[in-house]
Amino acid sequence: MAAAQRCSRGIALALVTLWALSSARAVTEPPPEPAKLGLYEWMAVAPIVVAASVVSDDAKYIQAVTQTPVKGGVKPSEVVLVDLRTANRDRELGTRSLDLERGRAYLLLLKPSSRGKNEAHPVFDLVRGTRGAKPLPPEGAEATIAAAVQLADLQERKDDELLWAKLADFIEDTNPVLVDAALDLFVKFHRESAEMIPVVEPLLDHPSTEFRRRAVLLIGRILARPSGEAIPERAMIVAELTGRARRDGDVAVRREATVALAALGDGGVDETLRTISRDDPDQNVRFEAEKALFERSERAGARSD
Repeated sequence: MAAAQRCSRGIALALVTLWALSSARAVTEPPPEPAKLGLYEWMAVAPIVVAASVVSDDAKYIQAVTQTPVKGGVKPSEVVLVDLRTANRDRELGTRSLDLERGRAYLLLLKPSSRGKNEAHPVFDLVRGTRGAKPLPPEGAEATIAAAVQLADLQERKDDELLWAKLADFIEDTNPVLVDAALDLFVKFHRESAEMIPVVEPLLDHPSTEFRRRAVLLIGRILARPSGEAIPERAMIVAELTGRARRDGDVAVRREATVALAALGDGGVDETLRTISRDDPDQNVRFEAEKALFERSERAGARSD
């Protein structure tokens, strides 16, 4: 009997796999991009970070005027010369060249250059080469600069305990750039804890798809841990995840919520997954639910054996 059950499960797994392969060409979302650096990690390796406006290009160096010093010793209104040509010359194969437009403002990652000692202004290389400049948006530049200043302050303090305490505070900040940076780090480094649920939970209703998706991911991780079983409001939070899995308007959020639910042992999860596998309008979400149901039945079967 046990052998027959194992054979049946193997056939079911094969069918699920074949279904996934046959559907691969019809997947509605694009292939995943390489991991991107959030603002905190992007700045971390640079000794000097400035928000600066490009004013000229003399065919040798880019000349920029510092608007806001973010990190390092550059002063406001100081003129800096940026060796963009070296950055473009040394870029990796297949990487697009960088063009710093006159009249545009950027966040620049800088380090002192060994060249240009006879220039009227200090010369800098771009840390990270062609990836060492971020254009500041025409609207909302102030929010990006303010966030960069606060994140740089944490980097210079070199206090890990303070860092994660402040990042948790940033999730509640009114500056969306700070919220984004904090979520990025908690997701990447798995530093979420049950104490963060009241902070993260409001993001489940945020208008930003990415904020909702990452809030679902973090809350799902917390609930899936053994310590998560003791959360007093657990049933209500699971119900909120269920609502996101069933009714969120964005495919990525519904899929993330489905994955989060699949990791939980709470009552009613199987029924929710069955409903999603049958009714969700997106095949990727339906497949995620179908796969989760199969894996949960496998685990249940292994325990019964």
